[in-house]
Amino acid sequence: MRSKRARDEPRLHSIVEPWLDMADRAVYLLVAVLFLVAALAMGGYSVAVFVRHIGSDFPLDIVTFINDLLLVLIILEVLGTVRSYLLTGTTSLTPFLYIGIISATRRILAIGAASTLGGATTATAFNHQMIDLGANGGVVLALALALFLFGRDRPSEPAPPAAAPPPAE
Repeated sequence: MRSKRARDEPRLHSIVEPWLDMADRAVYLLVAVLFLVAALAMGGYSVAVFVRHIGSDFPLDIVTFINDLLLVLIILEVLGTVRSYLLTGTTSLTPFLYIGIISATRRILAIGAASTLGGATTATAFNHQMIDLGANGGVVLALALALFLFGRDRPSEPAPPAAAPPPAE
């Protein structure tokens, strides 16, 4: 004979689970809205800073603006992942690979700007920048390879059926 506790567990689960699912979705929705606000705020800030400093050091302003826009792209990729979870209930590895590539690209851009604008004043600083540049370049290549391999594992669309040959006369 089953105990009262064992009989109540399925009923309790059927009551609690919908509430937990709804709370989970609500938190994800709140996070999605906050990511959207962050992306809009960062985009607006980037444009405002770029316009305000347009006459000073233009190459540095362009690099900073591009760097900020890449940060907006990272935020939007994370937002896309949250949206995908809200729609399907699952997540994917692909957006995180893109985020890693964009992040490493941001760092490469920052190193390139620093070295071009005289950021490395000593040979040791220059060597550290080159090691950092090589490591981030390796990260981009490794993540691009992972994206390629990950894309190959996905089942492709079934090919349309071949047209039947014309009947022989």
